[in-house]
Amino acid sequence: MLLVPFCGNPPEEMGNNMSEENKNNGGQLNLVVPIEHAELVCEWVREAFGKEPIEVNQPNAEETQIEIYFGSLLEARIAKKALPNDLFIRFSEAKEYKEQDWTTFWQHHFQTLELGNNLRIVPEWEEVRDDDKINIIINPGLSFGTGGHFTTKFCLEALEESFQTLEIDTMIDAGTGSGILSIAAIKLGIPDIIAFDYDPVCIDQCSINAERNGVDGKIHFFQADLLEPGWNTKPADLVCANILTSVLLDAAPMIKRAAKKRILLSGIREIEGDAVADTFIQLGCKEISRDGDGQWCGIVLDV
Repeated sequence: MLLVPFCGNPPEEMGNNMSEENKNNGGQLNLVVPIEHAELVCEWVREAFGKEPIEVNQPNAEETQIEIYFGSLLEARIAKKALPNDLFIRFSEAKEYKEQDWTTFWQHHFQTLELGNNLRIVPEWEEVRDDDKINIIINPGLSFGTGGHFTTKFCLEALEESFQTLEIDTMIDAGTGSGILSIAAIKLGIPDIIAFDYDPVCIDQCSINAERNGVDGKIHFFQADLLEPGWNTKPADLVCANILTSVLLDAAPMIKRAAKKRILLSGIREIEGDAVADTFIQLGCKEISRDGDGQWCGIVLDV
């Protein structure tokens, strides 16, 4: 079985539709599609819902199940109604899941991960080792960012390398998700960090994760849209943006203006890497490095 992590970003206007008795539950939309059309459907989901789907494959199966998680059952039902008829979906189902179900999922699939030279990502339910490593304690909840997905791993390792080779005092974390990059940055020694996400659920989870790591109040988390002005009032030495390619391309001029030294980009399909790099190079950036896993890639640029 193959599981691909997702980003739980319920639209802001739907975020408070859960009934009081079910406020700790969420909505799950399950799609069954032919294997050969799975990537097309996943790409549609990303563009339409702003979420990273989970694809569940059985060996040698002709069909795959795609799971999309929402903040409420109502959101999942609305998303089901929005599915187009020509998207090769053989079956769709919206159902409620309990918070306990999601916790169990993460405990099974998210384990301690060491990366870079000195970073360690630790699920809050696992024991923290007492050594010289920088431990980042995370419970992702409904937000994206555990370090297990290539895009987050790339950003964490590029962040550590940037801190070691450049003088980085300020950072902007665009699309912060679980807050993992900002928490890593503050623990590395970057003193001034702002972090934002479109999704209010993510911002709540960021504050909780910051408290778990003993850095509560040291990072300014807030809700904002990367495509709207207002978040980039003060340029920073380093800008991290782990967001879908379409958003990166549209926001490229604002990201460039917000960065004084370096930009870390990810959330990019490998086939889209050249388009993203070329867009930022045309704005005056210089590509420093790029890495990928055959599906996703990340790009480091100097300003």
